[in-house]
Amino acid sequence: MTTNNPPLQDPAEHPEDLLESYALGSLEEDERDALEAHLESCLLCAGTVADIDRVGLALSEAVPQLAVPQGLRARVMESVEELPQIFSPSVEGIPSEADNNEHSTRFTFSSFAMPLAATLVVGLLTASLIMNVVTTSRLNTLQQERVETTSRLEQLEAGLTSANTGVSQLAEEGRRAESNLKQVMETSYLMARPFTQPLLLSPTDGNSQSEGVLLVTSDGSKAILMLANMETPQNTQAFNVWLSRNGQHLPAGQISVDSSGWGTMALNPPESLYGFDWMNLTVDKHQSGAGAGEEMVLQTRILSPGDR
Repeated sequence: MTTNNPPLQDPAEHPEDLLESYALGSLEEDERDALEAHLESCLLCAGTVADIDRVGLALSEAVPQLAVPQGLRARVMESVEELPQIFSPSVEGIPSEADNNEHSTRFTFSSFAMPLAATLVVGLLTASLIMNVVTTSRLNTLQQERVETTSRLEQLEAGLTSANTGVSQLAEEGRRAESNLKQVMETSYLMARPFTQPLLLSPTDGNSQSEGVLLVTSDGSKAILMLANMETPQNTQAFNVWLSRNGQHLPAGQISVDSSGWGTMALNPPESLYGFDWMNLTVDKHQSGAGAGEEMVLQTRILSPGDR
């Protein structure tokens, strides 16, 4: 900071109020020359200036070196130039050029603007550093929240998949239960009718305990097939039903059995059952072709009521 002290004449004087301004390079030429002459003969003031320089250097090295945005210097100088002239020569206590042309004011524009510009630059750099730290912390927090949200979504999707699977299984079990109930009702209906004709199915293997009965209406338009004690081969619990006539085999459906070997099936043939010769049951091996090409387990001869 500059003062109104005249140029130094006595080296014994210690102009402490000028040392900081000298270290910042903000003194007028005549002041600087006089102070430098004093520093050549005053070790105390020279040491003070050296200390100020070291402190300034240490502070500048402690501040992170960040790139100054382009155009910052121009914007700062434009802002400084627009500041009001608060230190005009007419301020009370400071001689004006009209009063004394030999003495100029120590509060010049350069002595005021340079420290202000340096303060603004340091403030901007400090604010930039703080914003970088805050922004980085916020980004880390958002990243962690994104990871947690993704994990919760994956868990919800897994739970939804499991729930859908359970619903599908329940729906399938419901359909099977409804089908079984319908077949039981039809079986009861057919058994209660006096004209229902029972046909027994015999195993093709004499040692097998498998058995079945076919309940047919008197006109052969409907029938119920019931199986019991069926010996199910490995990897299957289903049997194909065939209607045979003159060596030709017509698929009539598929019947499944439970773990005890019990199963029922309603038959609605395209024509009267009495128009066929045989009903055969074969093991379902997911093969195409005629029933004679599969392993037969049960069969019955279809006889009309008049042929019995």
